[in-house]
Amino acid sequence: GCPNHLGVGCSDPYSSSLNGDQGGLGPRGLINASTGFFPYPYSAPGGSGLLNRRLQVPLTDLQPSLNAGAVYYAECQYIHPDDAVAGNGDNNASYRKFNVGSLTGGSYNLSLTGPTAQQKAAIFAWKDNDGAVTINPVNAINDGRFIVGYKVEDNLDGTWTYEFAIQNLNSDRSGASFSLPVPAGVNVTNIGFHDIAHHSGELFNSIDWPGVVDGGAITWTCTETFAQNPNANALRWSTLYNFRFDADQPPTAVEATLGLFKPSAGNPDSVTVAAQGPAAPVVVCLGDFSNDGVVDATDLAYLLGSWGSAKADLTGDGTTDAADLALVLGAWGGCP
Repeated sequence: GCPNHLGVGCSDPYSSSLNGDQGGLGPRGLINASTGFFPYPYSAPGGSGLLNRRLQVPLTDLQPSLNAGAVYYAECQYIHPDDAVAGNGDNNASYRKFNVGSLTGGSYNLSLTGPTAQQKAAIFAWKDNDGAVTINPVNAINDGRFIVGYKVEDNLDGTWTYEFAIQNLNSDRSGASFSLPVPAGVNVTNIGFHDIAHHSGELFNSIDWPGVVDGGAITWTCTETFAQNPNANALRWSTLYNFRFDADQPPTAVEATLGLFKPSAGNPDSVTVAAQGPAAPVVVCLGDFSNDGVVDATDLAYLLGSWGSAKADLTGDGTTDAADLALVLGAWGGCP
């Protein structure tokens, strides 16, 4: 057969020495993952040293004492114009589990284990290990695909942790923001964000997206628009960003919005995806003992009939008395 072509259903058994050959590693920023186009020969960034142009992972992300119970996966992805033209560009990522061994000479020894999960992006490994995770792919019109994963966990203290992961599989337009509704009265704390650090001459910057609660939503936004800086820290292809926060309300179905970084004439600047966010707080109508939505004579009669007992106690002192009567009269005709 021809050594320059890969047949349908065939594997390409690269070794780490070939994939890590620094002389053949070019900058990711030259690749349009949606169309599969990349310039060749490419212009590679300068640099030297063992880690230049190779995959880099902070040692703190591998240190066992800092990551108890962590499970690790590595992903590889093919990008090619022929696949993009044929509409087959969404199944070219695969992942495999690896173990973290001992620290030797300043580096951890890593070893692959188990089978390769073929034609699936690495974000699906999260669901592999946790059935409470939901994964939803979403396509940008006339562009590529994002994959949104999320999980909501009850902290059993009146708060819930909302955790999101978004992987840009092959969108050239890239991600610029992530937002979901937060109703009035919901208290949000512990807003978090995690991304990657570009390196080895890649022009993209690595400025974190700030998370802000405003206008009925929590939103993380890239600090610069495409017009301001085409090399801003957008969510680029084959990259995953994490978003998290705590809230004092349980989850409900919501529609999250993923803003797109690069403009595209005639196409929307965002995509929406089903997710979960905090529900609106339950409004308690003080003094509405009949639960009919209004404080009126029926409630007054109940309070007077409960006088001296704890039945209509609104102040928390254990007795229905003049203080409770004052609250009912103050709320007369509505809910405070």
